[in-house]
Amino acid sequence: MLMILLGLYLVAFTFLSVKYFRLAVQLFIITLPSYLIRFSIGPLPSTLLELEFGVIVLVWLVRYAKNDLPVIQTFFKQNRVFAAALGVFFITSVAGIFVSDMWFYSLGQWRAYFLEPLVFFIILIGRRKEISAKHLVFALILSTISINCLGIIQKITGAWYPPSLWDDELFGRVTSFFTSPNAVALYLAPLVALAGIFWADQNNSRKKIILLATGLSIVTLILTKSLGAWLALFAGGLIFLFFIGYKKSTLMALVFALVVGSLPPISSLLLAKEKSGSNRLTLWSYSWNYLSASPKNFVFGAGIRQFFRKVQKPFYTPQEIERLIYPHNVFLNFWTEIGLFGMIGFIIIFILLFNKAKEFYQTNRLPGASLLAALVIFLVHGLVDVPYFKNDLAFLFWILAAIIWSLSLRTTKLPIIEHEQK
Repeated sequence: MLMILLGLYLVAFTFLSVKYFRLAVQLFIITLPSYLIRFSIGPLPSTLLELEFGVIVLVWLVRYAKNDLPVIQTFFKQNRVFAAALGVFFITSVAGIFVSDMWFYSLGQWRAYFLEPLVFFIILIGRRKEISAKHLVFALILSTISINCLGIIQKITGAWYPPSLWDDELFGRVTSFFTSPNAVALYLAPLVALAGIFWADQNNSRKKIILLATGLSIVTLILTKSLGAWLALFAGGLIFLFFIGYKKSTLMALVFALVVGSLPPISSLLLAKEKSGSNRLTLWSYSWNYLSASPKNFVFGAGIRQFFRKVQKPFYTPQEIERLIYPHNVFLNFWTEIGLFGMIGFIIIFILLFNKAKEFYQTNRLPGASLLAALVIFLVHGLVDVPYFKNDLAFLFWILAAIIWSLSLRTTKLPIIEHEQK
């Protein structure tokens, strides 16, 4: 029965892709969590998200690739540093398959985390006149509604929880469709900031939906009890306030937070997270021990999805720390997975995206500040978690990259709300 329903859905999705390609891309983005619907086609494991992606790529190759390739080539010629960094990032990801001595297993992860999101980014660059940044942002915001609704229902009823990956005690934290509260927070947090692109929009009906979805996202983020997400949102909020002109207010908010954070009730709450923090430090020390053990490890890392087997397993004690597959730091995540040069390639890509967002901010203040805040949230949260290495998060990052480039390449400007210095 499941396969019949999937077949019917894919037929409908294919029809939509042929007739209304933009709507199909938006539906694909709205259903990013559908990677959790897993099945096998013969001996090969797959997900609903991968099948949707396959349809989009096939339709694009047949109908649009010929016209889009010159646009894509021009984009990379005009942005050579970005193209070079992207090339290094991709090549080192391929190398990460073979650095692993379980290449077939790593190949599946590489396809989901590197190949498919990068191909999708390229398609969005080629189709950016048809599929605008606002189309992408609106689809991302809509993708949060089902996540938020299920999370809130879980909190109210205490039911409808999917199986936890490690059967952890959740202590009332919501997980929505995912296997952990942090997975919810990593997806929602950047999108709260990204919604600011619409705050100056005059389309009231769409603006109401954006405000509703963003409000629900904030409630769900509170219910996840993810300290990393809360701190990232606070940092993103400060960046947003700073760039829209409230510099004094930003400084006052920062000082206020530092003072409040030092008060006994709040400091006690932070200390309650001490075990989680100490676990992060332990993972980072394991990572550094492995990377510094030999020049080969230092340059090439452990290979894709090999962190537990090569890095953590020699020290693994279930009573002290659970089995993990990443070191929970955005820089170490990339370093251990695709090596030193892969990490450097990602850092360059991120810096270029930040600079492009800042350039866009010069002429489009409120939307530009929203982009900068979203990037800061990704980075700050990534200092203590894994904001990229998951099917939906990898696509989310490259969709955000496409949004930034699409806006920076626009000749027309979005509405601007200017604020006096306060």
